[in-house]
Amino acid sequence: RSARATASEHPPSRPAPPFEDMGNLCSSKAAEGEAKGAKVLIVATSADKMGEHTTGAWSEEICGPYFTFLDAGMDVTICSIAGGDVPIDAGSLSDQFKTENDKRMAEACEGKPLKATPKLVEVDLAAFDALFFAGGHGTCVDFPTDEVGAFIAKAAAADRVVAAVCHGPMSLVNAKGADGAPLVKGKKVSVFTDAEEGQVGLTEKVPFLLEKKMRELGAEVQVADPWSDNAVRDGKLVTGQNPQSSVSVAKLVVEALGV
Repeated sequence: RSARATASEHPPSRPAPPFEDMGNLCSSKAAEGEAKGAKVLIVATSADKMGEHTTGAWSEEICGPYFTFLDAGMDVTICSIAGGDVPIDAGSLSDQFKTENDKRMAEACEGKPLKATPKLVEVDLAAFDALFFAGGHGTCVDFPTDEVGAFIAKAAAADRVVAAVCHGPMSLVNAKGADGAPLVKGKKVSVFTDAEEGQVGLTEKVPFLLEKKMRELGAEVQVADPWSDNAVRDGKLVTGQNPQSSVSVAKLVVEALGV
C-alpha cells in the first residue's frame, strides 16, 4: 500500500489546466530572458525507504509547485538531499492520485528535471530567492537533520522565503532562528496532520508525528479537515498541510516574493 490513503480518504489534488494547452510546457522562462528575476530551489527527499516501507517523494508536491513557479516566469531548480535521481513514491503516480502536473512533468518534460539533481549542500544558497521543501514520506528519513536545519537557518538569516508542504516541514524540525530558538517558534504553520497520518496507517512507522512535533517546538499549527487545501503564510515562512495544498503553497511563495 502506498504512503497515502485510499481514494475516498485522500481525493486527488485540484487539477491543473490540461497540460497540452499550456504554451511553453517545460523550459524555464528565465532561460528565454522572460523571467521576473526570482529563482526558486525545490528540495526533494533522496530516501526511497522509511524502514521497511517503500516510499519516496510525492510527485504532485514537486510537480505542482514546479509548474506554478515556471508559469509565473521564475527560474526553477530541483535538488535533492543526496543528489541524483529523485525517488518518486509509486503511489503518487497511480491512477487515483496522478495530477495534470504529474502528467505534464512526464510528457512535456520527460521527467528530466527530476533526474541527476544536484546535492542540497552543494547548492549555492545565495543564488536563490526561495526554498521549497516538497513532501512524501521519504522526507521522514533525510529532512529532519542538523545539515538540513543549518541550510534553512542560513536561508532564513539571509531573508529568503522558506516554504514546505505536507511532510516537507520535516525540514524545519532542526532549523534555528537567529536567537537559537526553533525557527517555527511562535510562527503559524500548516503540516501533515496527526489525523491524516492515522488515516494512511503510518502513525507507528514515522519517526514522530509532525503536527505534534511542531507544537512541541512552539509553532501555532493551523489544522484543516483531512485532505483539504490548507496553506499558511507567516512572513517569509510558507507551509501547507498535504498534497492538495501544494499549488496553494507555491502561490503564496510567489506572493511573498512580490512577483
